[in-house]
Amino acid sequence: MPEMTDREKYEFVLGVYFRTQAAIEKYMGRERLPEWTAHVARMNTDATKKRLPERIDQERSVLGSLAKMLDVYDSDETLTENDGTYRLEVRRCGIFDYRERARDQGVELTLPVPCEFCVDLRYHTAANLGMVVSHQLGHRSCSWECHPSPAEDSTGEEAGSP
Repeated sequence: MPEMTDREKYEFVLGVYFRTQAAIEKYMGRERLPEWTAHVARMNTDATKKRLPERIDQERSVLGSLAKMLDVYDSDETLTENDGTYRLEVRRCGIFDYRERARDQGVELTLPVPCEFCVDLRYHTAANLGMVVSHQLGHRSCSWECHPSPAEDSTGEEAGSP
């Protein structure tokens, strides 16, 4: 059997990840999906705090991690920062395209759109890190904004605390 190319390895790993997420969504069911997203958000938060001890890096990671995931699926997006506010503009979400190909290959999808999981996960993760996110959904597109919670300053301390 010939050795897999780097692209074939990439597609294989992406497929395993995607099918695993689809199976978890099916197993948990839509009524328990919030429980799963809260759990994943706690894991992401713990990993982020260990990997990125600096507050500014944690802030960047809330939407930066989404931008990286979207890159994996060949999305068209731009992440920017201005005065501590991060913005992610997704003009085309490649996860939608990938889901359609996966569905056509027999992967059973529970959620009608990937946004249901993605949005909840971002909000939980941001809240766990003391940040505030907002978003707007379009058709296979979205825009996000993330900034530190008004109750905290840039060091992560509550505003007005000694």
